[in-house]
Amino acid sequence: MNSINSEVYVDISIIIKMMPIEMKEKISKSFINFIEKNKSNNYVSNINPKIPIREQNIRKETKEMLGIIYRDYLCSNEEHDELIKQEEQEIKQYEEELRQYEEELRQKYNPNDIFKNKQKEYNYEKEKVNVAMAEYKKETFIEKILKFFKSRFKKY
Repeated sequence: MNSINSEVYVDISIIIKMMPIEMKEKISKSFINFIEKNKSNNYVSNINPKIPIREQNIRKETKEMLGIIYRDYLCSNEEHDELIKQEEQEIKQYEEELRQYEEELRQKYNPNDIFKNKQKEYNYEKEKVNVAMAEYKKETFIEKILKFFKSRFKKY
Protein backbone atom coordinates (compact mmCIF):
# COMPACT_ATOMS: atom_id res chain seq x y z
CA MET A 1 0.00 0.00 0.00
CA ASN A 2 1.54 3.33 -0.94
CA SER A 3 1.65 6.31 1.39
CA ILE A 4 -0.74 8.46 -0.66
CA ASN A 5 -3.48 5.84 -0.45
CA SER A 6 -3.03 5.46 3.29
CA GLU A 7 -3.17 9.25 3.69
CA VAL A 8 -6.34 9.41 1.57
CA TYR A 9 -7.84 6.70 3.78
CA VAL A 10 -7.24 8.93 6.81
CA ASP A 11 -9.15 11.75 5.11
CA ILE A 12 -11.96 9.39 4.08
CA SER A 13 -12.19 7.99 7.61
CA ILE A 14 -12.63 11.49 9.04
CA ILE A 15 -15.24 12.38 6.43
CA ILE A 16 -17.20 9.19 7.08
CA LYS A 17 -17.19 9.99 10.80
CA MET A 18 -18.59 13.45 9.94
CA MET A 19 -21.51 11.94 7.99
CA PRO A 20 -25.02 11.67 9.43
CA ILE A 21 -25.89 8.22 10.79
CA GLU A 22 -28.30 7.46 7.92
CA MET A 23 -25.48 7.93 5.39
CA LYS A 24 -22.95 5.93 7.42
CA GLU A 25 -25.34 2.98 7.58
CA LYS A 26 -25.53 2.85 3.77
CA ILE A 27 -21.78 2.33 3.50
CA SER A 28 -20.61 -1.27 3.72
CA LYS A 29 -19.08 -2.23 7.07
CA SER A 30 -16.38 -4.19 5.28
CA PHE A 31 -15.45 -1.07 3.29
CA ILE A 32 -15.24 1.02 6.44
CA ASN A 33 -13.11 -1.69 8.10
CA PHE A 34 -10.84 -1.73 5.06
CA ILE A 35 -10.39 2.05 5.30
CA GLU A 36 -9.69 1.90 9.04
CA LYS A 37 -7.25 -0.98 8.68
CA ASN A 38 -5.24 0.61 5.85
CA LYS A 39 -5.14 4.25 6.93
CA SER A 40 -1.84 5.82 7.91
CA ASN A 41 -1.00 6.15 11.58
CA ASN A 42 1.49 8.96 11.02
CA TYR A 43 -0.43 11.28 8.70
CA VAL A 44 -2.16 14.33 10.17
CA SER A 45 -5.12 15.29 8.01
CA ASN A 46 -5.98 18.89 7.21
CA ILE A 47 -9.73 18.15 7.26
CA ASN A 48 -11.54 20.17 9.89
CA PRO A 49 -14.79 18.55 11.10
CA LYS A 50 -16.20 21.98 11.98
CA ILE A 51 -16.01 23.29 8.40
CA PRO A 52 -18.26 21.93 5.59
CA ILE A 53 -16.46 19.63 3.14
CA ARG A 54 -17.15 21.90 0.15
CA GLU A 55 -15.24 24.74 1.79
CA GLN A 56 -12.12 22.68 2.56
CA ASN A 57 -9.05 22.12 0.44
CA ILE A 58 -9.20 18.36 -0.23
CA ARG A 59 -6.79 16.26 -2.28
CA LYS A 60 -7.84 15.16 -5.73
CA GLU A 61 -7.51 11.49 -4.72
CA THR A 62 -9.79 12.05 -1.73
CA LYS A 63 -12.42 13.67 -3.95
CA GLU A 64 -12.22 10.71 -6.32
CA MET A 65 -12.66 8.27 -3.45
CA LEU A 66 -15.66 10.26 -2.19
CA GLY A 67 -17.14 10.05 -5.68
CA ILE A 68 -16.76 6.28 -5.65
CA ILE A 69 -18.36 6.05 -2.20
CA TYR A 70 -21.24 8.22 -3.37
CA ARG A 71 -21.71 6.19 -6.56
CA ASP A 72 -21.51 2.78 -4.89
CA TYR A 73 -23.25 3.40 -1.57
CA LEU A 74 -25.12 6.68 -1.23
CA CYS A 75 -26.94 7.51 -4.48
CA SER A 76 -30.21 6.06 -5.74
CA ASN A 77 -30.32 3.16 -8.23
CA GLU A 78 -31.31 5.45 -11.12
CA GLU A 79 -28.51 7.87 -10.33
CA HIS A 80 -26.09 4.95 -9.95
CA ASP A 81 -26.98 3.68 -13.42
CA GLU A 82 -26.61 7.19 -14.89
CA LEU A 83 -23.19 7.62 -13.26
CA ILE A 84 -22.03 4.25 -14.60
CA LYS A 85 -23.16 5.26 -18.12
CA GLN A 86 -21.29 8.56 -17.83
CA GLU A 87 -18.14 6.76 -16.72
CA GLU A 88 -18.38 4.32 -19.63
CA GLN A 89 -18.78 7.21 -22.09
CA GLU A 90 -15.79 9.02 -20.58
CA ILE A 91 -13.72 5.85 -20.76
CA LYS A 92 -14.66 5.31 -24.42
CA GLN A 93 -13.83 8.93 -25.22
CA TYR A 94 -10.50 8.65 -23.41
CA GLU A 95 -9.66 5.40 -25.20
CA GLU A 96 -10.50 6.97 -28.57
CA GLU A 97 -8.31 10.01 -27.84
CA LEU A 98 -5.51 7.71 -26.71
CA ARG A 99 -5.86 5.58 -29.85
CA GLN A 100 -5.70 8.71 -32.05
CA TYR A 101 -2.64 9.97 -30.21
CA GLU A 102 -0.89 6.60 -30.56
CA GLU A 103 -1.72 6.55 -34.28
CA GLU A 104 -0.24 10.04 -34.68
CA LEU A 105 2.91 8.90 -32.91
CA ARG A 106 3.09 5.78 -35.08
CA GLN A 107 2.85 7.88 -38.23
CA LYS A 108 5.29 10.49 -36.98
CA TYR A 109 7.93 8.03 -35.77
CA ASN A 110 7.47 5.12 -38.15
CA PRO A 111 10.97 3.67 -38.61
CA ASN A 112 10.28 2.93 -42.26
CA ASP A 113 9.27 6.51 -43.04
CA ILE A 114 11.35 8.49 -40.58
CA PHE A 115 14.00 9.50 -43.13
CA LYS A 116 11.74 10.01 -46.15
CA ASN A 117 10.87 13.58 -45.30
CA LYS A 118 14.40 14.40 -44.21
CA GLN A 119 16.01 13.65 -47.56
CA LYS A 120 16.52 16.73 -49.67
CA GLU A 121 17.98 16.99 -53.08
CA TYR A 122 20.83 19.39 -53.05
CA ASN A 123 21.92 21.25 -56.10
CA TYR A 124 25.65 21.24 -55.63
CA GLU A 125 26.19 23.76 -58.38
CA LYS A 126 24.18 26.35 -56.44
CA GLU A 127 26.02 25.70 -53.24
CA LYS A 128 29.63 25.97 -54.21
CA VAL A 129 31.88 25.85 -51.26
CA ASN A 130 35.22 27.58 -51.45
CA VAL A 131 37.82 25.44 -49.84
CA ALA A 132 41.07 27.14 -49.20
CA MET A 133 44.01 24.87 -49.56
CA ALA A 134 46.71 25.49 -47.03
CA GLU A 135 50.20 25.01 -48.29
CA TYR A 136 52.50 23.25 -45.94
CA LYS A 137 56.18 23.85 -46.28
CA LYS A 138 58.19 20.69 -46.43
CA GLU A 139 61.02 20.60 -43.99
CA THR A 140 64.41 19.94 -45.42
CA PHE A 141 66.70 17.30 -44.03
CA ILE A 142 68.90 19.86 -42.30
CA GLU A 143 65.87 21.59 -40.70
CA LYS A 144 64.74 18.24 -39.31
CA ILE A 145 68.17 17.58 -37.80
CA LEU A 146 68.29 21.06 -36.24
CA LYS A 147 64.81 20.61 -34.84
CA PHE A 148 65.82 17.27 -33.32
CA PHE A 149 68.88 18.76 -31.57
CA LYS A 150 66.93 21.78 -30.34
CA SER A 151 64.29 19.56 -28.74
CA ARG A 152 67.01 17.49 -27.01
CA PHE A 153 68.94 20.47 -25.64
CA LYS A 154 65.83 22.22 -24.37
CA LYS A 155 65.28 19.38 -21.89
CA TYR A 156 68.65 19.96 -20.17
